[in-house]
Amino acid sequence: MYKNQTNRRDFIKKIACVSAGTIVLPTILSSCSKGANDIVNVAHIGAGSRGSRTAKNYFLPVPGSRSLAICDAYTDRREDLAKHFSAFYAENYQQKINCTPYLDYEEIMDRSDIDAVHIATGDHWHLPMAIKAARAGKHIFLEKPLGLSLDQMVELEGIMKEKNLIFHHGTQQRSLDHIKKGIEMVKSGEIGEITQIEVWAPQGEGPPEGSASAEEPPSGLDYDRWLGPAPVQPYSKARVGHTGGNSGIFHIHDYSIGFIAGWGAHPLDVAVWGAKKQMNETGTFTGSGTFFPEDSMFDTINHWDINISYDNGLNIHFVSTNYAGEMMKKLDSRNGTTFYGTKGWISLGRGAAASDITKIHEELNVTIFGENNMHGYNFIQSVKGEMEPFNPLDDAIISDCISHMGNVLMRSGKDKIVWDPVNRRIVNYPGLEKEYFHREPREPYGL
Repeated sequence: MYKNQTNRRDFIKKIACVSAGTIVLPTILSSCSKGANDIVNVAHIGAGSRGSRTAKNYFLPVPGSRSLAICDAYTDRREDLAKHFSAFYAENYQQKINCTPYLDYEEIMDRSDIDAVHIATGDHWHLPMAIKAARAGKHIFLEKPLGLSLDQMVELEGIMKEKNLIFHHGTQQRSLDHIKKGIEMVKSGEIGEITQIEVWAPQGEGPPEGSASAEEPPSGLDYDRWLGPAPVQPYSKARVGHTGGNSGIFHIHDYSIGFIAGWGAHPLDVAVWGAKKQMNETGTFTGSGTFFPEDSMFDTINHWDINISYDNGLNIHFVSTNYAGEMMKKLDSRNGTTFYGTKGWISLGRGAAASDITKIHEELNVTIFGENNMHGYNFIQSVKGEMEPFNPLDDAIISDCISHMGNVLMRSGKDKIVWDPVNRRIVNYPGLEKEYFHREPREPYGL
């Protein structure tokens, strides 16, 4: 019943069933408008643990996709991943398809043969790179969370609409069958009108022992490019490390707002998916949280307990997992989203699903995957016009703004924040978003 992973062989079999006949190599064309028999040429920006894993598992097995470029600030990461892709194509397709490594992502934007970019860098790079990609006419698969500046979100949205480009957020739970089924049940009214939603996600993790001291960056890392638009700070392993959840890239405010967004993006996205209309109205944020200790180099929120009351009557309780004991009695999952309706409830997590309505509970628990690697395939199908995009930018903005309003609430010390998601402004403290929801990029990495 429960399955944590789908291996590459099973994934390829699943794709072969879904897209019968496309294993024969389609034509490689370069165009913003792709057809069912065309190849979508992809560039991967960010080849760390997340970037390389998703590039290999989400894109490499997809017959309708070719990865032609890899960009990363680490020499070995970009070169090793590029070699891996080139070797795969030679072995499996008997074609010489060169995947080229790059240090400068803007060189990729100049390539007319690149149709789409997959951005898997630190959060501080997400929106600047996405904006440059959209300006260049590239479709975008952007890892979560969305980014750090409201003005950049709005700019990206305008360009994507103007150029009619596909956006796909990296919240891969939208590609899990049991969550799709649960959301269909929520939307169809099987649990009645939604009155309350509970959302929980893992709290932050502190820096590893003995790794915060300033030192010289390792050879092969262009540290200035890694920092990019963020302020200059001394290199250390804790600041830049990419393994595990206790890396500064997740918990230093120059690069992120913490797991309130980094992990919160997943269950919040499920909430938006199921109740977008209700969540697209003005909401009042109250609550509390804690930051890392003052003597830590990490300075984001690490625990949070936030209540959101919408003008339409919907209430959302968004907490870090250490506050989610009662919530997790319904669903034993590190992150989850529970919808309460007038007829019952449905709770959805990456590897679990539950309901107090027996028929719904049984239907949800037929097949559950912790990860099925279909998210890249679904992006490629959207670009080719074979399926409707289902992970859109406006949903990502709603979700990300919830995390940011929690961040604004705690950093500003205000008793409440009233957020208007339609006009994208803080109603009761005009201009506060400029202070806490904006990042001025460091030159020469501006937009």
